[in-house]
Amino acid sequence: MVDRQVVNKAIVLLLIVFVFIAAIFVLKPIIISIFLGVFVSYILHPLYAPIKRWIKGDNLATSIFCILLVTLIAIPLFFLLPIFVKEIFNAYLYVQKVDLTSAIVSLLGSFFSEDITRVVAVQANLLIVKFFNFSMNSFSSAFTDLSTLMLKFAVFLFTFYFVTRDSEKIKNYIMELSPLSKNTEDKFAQEFRNITNAVVFGQILVGAIQGLSLGLGMWLLGVPKTWFLTIIAIILSIIPMVGAWLVWIPVSLYLIMIGNTLNGTILLLYGLLFVSTIDNILRPYFISRNSNVSTFVAIIGIVGGLYTFGVIGLILGPLVLSYIIIIIDFYRQGKLNELFRE
Repeated sequence: MVDRQVVNKAIVLLLIVFVFIAAIFVLKPIIISIFLGVFVSYILHPLYAPIKRWIKGDNLATSIFCILLVTLIAIPLFFLLPIFVKEIFNAYLYVQKVDLTSAIVSLLGSFFSEDITRVVAVQANLLIVKFFNFSMNSFSSAFTDLSTLMLKFAVFLFTFYFVTRDSEKIKNYIMELSPLSKNTEDKFAQEFRNITNAVVFGQILVGAIQGLSLGLGMWLLGVPKTWFLTIIAIILSIIPMVGAWLVWIPVSLYLIMIGNTLNGTILLLYGLLFVSTIDNILRPYFISRNSNVSTFVAIIGIVGGLYTFGVIGLILGPLVLSYIIIIIDFYRQGKLNELFRE
């Protein structure tokens, strides 16, 4: 005869599993918004602390902080986004009119064979067309799904508000639920802080510096649409394994093709010798300065995380690898049992 108590426990366990699976499906469409809300709250928390000291009342202080955040996001988007979309569209129309294949063949023909130059030209033309098609499709999708986008932003802001206001309560609640020992919790928390700082400074800040450096060089050389190209360069520089070269190489070749050989050559050398070396100097410094994880592990984690999880993979990728290294380190020292509470 089957023990009724065992059956009841099995039913309860199945219900718990079902509820957790249902929760995953509920959160899946908005998980990135939730993660970004938590992440941005964590990054900006040092700025929230003085506001909280000046303004009495957690709700009022957090509301003011949220209003400031929305203002900082909304104003640039309101003024710059329409211009940016227009410039993307104009550049797309311009590329459609230009015979890039013939231009690149004539430019590189004296250095390489005709077959090689034609292959390079076709691939370059295909890459540029794909870039503009992706950009146009992204903007079209954003405007088409504007209601969904606004809903996700509302989830982001909602998460940001409560995580910022109740950060200490959330921290204590997670620590109470955690089965890990105090030493392990502190180590994981410290590594999360280190990895976050490493990604913010080593990837995002360095990418912005790289893009701005290229923008300054193009502005000094009188390249048209410098601000637009600078924004593109910043975005590309932040993405691992891509970089600002996707801007300075085409712009340099364009200047040379239209007869501005001197400025085109200067920009080509500037991009090759200075812009492309900034990240090789600054990124390892910021990553090693803010984390015990090696630069190799951090970069591999960023690339793999971005490929697997999307934007949130910039943090999750290196974080997962760093946690694995911590666990391996505990095992190597024969302290694996110290991971968990007694």
